[in-house]
Amino acid sequence: MKRLRLFLLLFIFGLICIPYNTSALGNEVASCNYQFTDASGSQINLKYRIYSDGSVKLPFGDGDNFTNTGVSWYHSDNFTSKFYDASIVDESTVTCPSIFVQQNESGVTVYPYPLSQNVCTGNCYNVTSSVKLTRDAKDRGIQSKKIISSCAGSSMGFYNRQSYVYPYFRLFSDGTREWSIDGSNYVGVTESITGSINSSERFSISLNDSLINSIYSSNSLTCPDRMYRCVSSAQNGYSYDLSTSDNSCMNPVFSAGDGQEFGSNYANLGYGDPDTSDDGSVTLDDLRDDLRDDLNSYDQVTDCVGILGDPNNEDSVAWLLQQILNYIKILGPILVVILSSLDFAKAIIASDDESMKKAEKKLMIRLILAVALFLVPTLVSVMLDLLGFTADGQLCLLK
Repeated sequence: MKRLRLFLLLFIFGLICIPYNTSALGNEVASCNYQFTDASGSQINLKYRIYSDGSVKLPFGDGDNFTNTGVSWYHSDNFTSKFYDASIVDESTVTCPSIFVQQNESGVTVYPYPLSQNVCTGNCYNVTSSVKLTRDAKDRGIQSKKIISSCAGSSMGFYNRQSYVYPYFRLFSDGTREWSIDGSNYVGVTESITGSINSSERFSISLNDSLINSIYSSNSLTCPDRMYRCVSSAQNGYSYDLSTSDNSCMNPVFSAGDGQEFGSNYANLGYGDPDTSDDGSVTLDDLRDDLRDDLNSYDQVTDCVGILGDPNNEDSVAWLLQQILNYIKILGPILVVILSSLDFAKAIIASDDESMKKAEKKLMIRLILAVALFLVPTLVSVMLDLLGFTADGQLCLLK
C-alpha cells in the first residue's frame, strides 16, 4: 500500500508540474502590427507579439539600425511592462495599445502609449493597430478589442506636490471609453483613479462630465490643449475633478490661484514645479520620474538591461539562453516522472525492499535537482556578483 501511495504521489506530481512548466514558454496570445509612413515617405512596420507569461517580443533591440538607414531605434523606459499592462483590457480580453513614435536627430524612440504633440521633438506619430489573436488564445476563450482612437491631455499637477501626470484617453470600436494617468492601468471614464502621494496622503482623480463629453465622440477623440483640475481636500489627501473650465468645477474649494489650470507653473505656491533641466524646460521624463517617486501603486514592474541582452530580442544571447532554460524547466520534471516511475515499477514488480529504498532516494535527489533548475538564473547571478564579474541584477531579465 505504501508503494502504491508513492507511485500515485509521483503521478500526481507529474500532472501538476508538466502543465505548469509548459506555460513557462509563454504561449503567444496576440500580435500587433503597426504601420505608418514617416517624413521621408518610407513605410514602417512594427510587429509586437504578446505572450501569456507577461512578456512582449520586440521587433528590434535598443540601438539597432532597424530600417537600415543608419538611424538607431530605441524603446522607452519600461516599454515591455507598460505595453503588456496596457494590452490587458480584462481577464479575457486583449487589445493592441496605441504607440507613439518620435523621430529626431538622436534617433527613433517608441513609447507604449499615445503622447501629446506638444511634447514632440522632431517628427512624431500616434499609431494604432488591429489585434490578431492566435488560435490557442481563441481556443481558450480570449477575445480582442480594437482601439480606434487615442490621445493624451496636457499635464496635471498634484496639489502642493512636485508630481505631474499626463491623462491618457482611448476609445474602442465597441464604444468603450477608458482613461489612465500612467498609460498602463486603464479604467472606465466614469471611474476614479486612486493611489498614494506619500506614506500618509492619498489622492483620487475623476473626470467631470463636461470633460468626458468634450473629449469623446462616437468614433474619435479630441483632447483639449487646456484643461482644469479642481482640487478639494479629502480625508488624508486631496480629490481632483478634471474639467473643461473652472466654471465646471463641482467642488471648487481651491481657486485658480492654487494652480488650478492645466499647465500652470507654480501658481501662488499652489503646487511645486517639477525638476527642470539646465535650460529651464520640463521634459516628459522629468515629469514621469517625479510621478514614479510618489505613486507607489503604479510602475511596480521595472525593466533592466542585462549584460547578455534582452530575452525578448531573438538576436541576443539572452534570448537563446532563455529558450534553453524554458525547455530545461519542462524536460526536468518530465524526466523526473518518467525515470522515477520506471524505478518504482521495477521495484514493485520485483517486490524488492532494497530496490524500493533506492528508488525513493533517487526520487528525492531528482526532485531537488528539478527545483534547482528554476533557480539557475538567480544562482548564476549571485555567483558572478560574488566573483566581481557583474553588478547586482544584470541577469534579472532571465527567468
